[in-house]
Amino acid sequence: MRNDVIVVGAGPTGLFLASELALRGVRVTVLERLEEPDQTIKSGSINVASAEILDRRGLLPAAEEVQRGRLAASGAFTTGRMNRTVRALEDAANEKSRRFAVIGHFAGLMFRHDLVDQDDPVLAAHTAVANGIWVPQHDLELLLGAHCARLGVEIRRGVEVRGLRGTGTGLDDDADVVVETSAGDLTAGWVVAADGGRSIIRRTLGVDFAGTDPELVGYQAIADFDDPGELRRGWNWTPRGIYTYGPVPGRILVARFAPQPEDRDAPVTVGELQSAVREVSGVPVTITGLHGRATRWSDNARQAQTYRRGRVFLAGDAAHVHSPFSAQGLNLGLGDAVNLGWKLAATILGTAPAGLLDTYHSERHPIGAWVLDWTRAQVALMRGDERTAQLRKVIDDDLFTVPGATNHMITLSSGILQRYDVAEDGEHPVGSITGDAELSTGGRLADHAHDGRFVLVDRSAESRYAEAVRGLEHLVAYVADPDASQPSLFVRPDGIIAWADNVSDDNARKLLDTAIERWAGV
Repeated sequence: MRNDVIVVGAGPTGLFLASELALRGVRVTVLERLEEPDQTIKSGSINVASAEILDRRGLLPAAEEVQRGRLAASGAFTTGRMNRTVRALEDAANEKSRRFAVIGHFAGLMFRHDLVDQDDPVLAAHTAVANGIWVPQHDLELLLGAHCARLGVEIRRGVEVRGLRGTGTGLDDDADVVVETSAGDLTAGWVVAADGGRSIIRRTLGVDFAGTDPELVGYQAIADFDDPGELRRGWNWTPRGIYTYGPVPGRILVARFAPQPEDRDAPVTVGELQSAVREVSGVPVTITGLHGRATRWSDNARQAQTYRRGRVFLAGDAAHVHSPFSAQGLNLGLGDAVNLGWKLAATILGTAPAGLLDTYHSERHPIGAWVLDWTRAQVALMRGDERTAQLRKVIDDDLFTVPGATNHMITLSSGILQRYDVAEDGEHPVGSITGDAELSTGGRLADHAHDGRFVLVDRSAESRYAEAVRGLEHLVAYVADPDASQPSLFVRPDGIIAWADNVSDDNARKLLDTAIERWAGV
């Protein structure tokens, strides 16, 4: 049977993209070579922008449940010595406060809660997801897998993709694509490669993957230690590399500046991990076992020259790779998925305006390039020599303590400052992410975005914008919310504001019509 879309890879990017397509009625199949969800220890959390993506699809309660479990586990592990990040998250959860979630680091320099101005209006607009941030990648995959199951997405595990053929893989985008797999050939109108940094799809297409070579070899695992001895909690720098221990029992991340191993695909053994921990930390630990699989990674930083070739798209690590610090790869992949999903669905359903699919590359490629540079800068600041240590001290003691500096770094790391060029001469907030967008009539804008439609929040007293979307109920959720203190908003399915009536009344309706035509196609 022909598929509308085949998604290759059942990681967070592939699963969320598949759910976005299914949400709009597109027939999609996910192919994954692993028989079961990956148990390898990877990203430990998501950023605010990613949590807001989940929120807009009604998945925030599930994320909050995961965070509650993580807090309980880490609290028991760090009794008496709970680190500042975990303590602040726990306090916020207990108080049910609407504070901005401060989690993460830059080059291992943890963001300090006492240096954050919570009254900053930029942060204050993104507080609803504060209790759904600490979601590790494995838990996220389970969450998204259940979401896909509810939507009827077929996930075929144990299927290895070996290549593509068909004219749809070139500049001619009018033909189907044949996906060659271990289970036989499958045909689809479109293919999305979310199959990781060594993507077979990207290599088959011959898409250039330029970038910079790695400097370090890193490991991450949940390990059993005979005695952790003098391993210090939190981030630690040594002349040989960096390591962090905790915040949950046995979690160890270690990276040493060294050449890459000859066989990068070989499983990480207890001996290899133990040797790395001993070398970097200087502590003669003994590791007696692993929970799940350990992962080996590097700071290899590369980006695909193009995110599209005909009817085939690249997303997530298939489009960009870099060091995993701060879970930027996971968050970047979710951003790709939410950007591409509604555009591809609209194209398949015949409602897309001309050129809509081209905006996937033009909007996401610059974001990916910025993240690569952001991660390269962190690796440079993690080096173990004395001069780099002095630079870290200057940044931590002198720069981060300047009023507003920590706020700016947090907003960059959290992804909430992303902005697209969605309208000619569009003034703020046009092009930015909606954030909480609370409604005077109760609830939030995100409550009306669960089905993946556009959302028009009409805050005029006389509902003057209702006529603009009359008859478009299948594409646009209309919300009347009279509130003269806030602008009316037209929001894309990915949470990007495409129009706001912060101009004269005479011109506002015309610009709204233009935004609807440009993005919704009618």
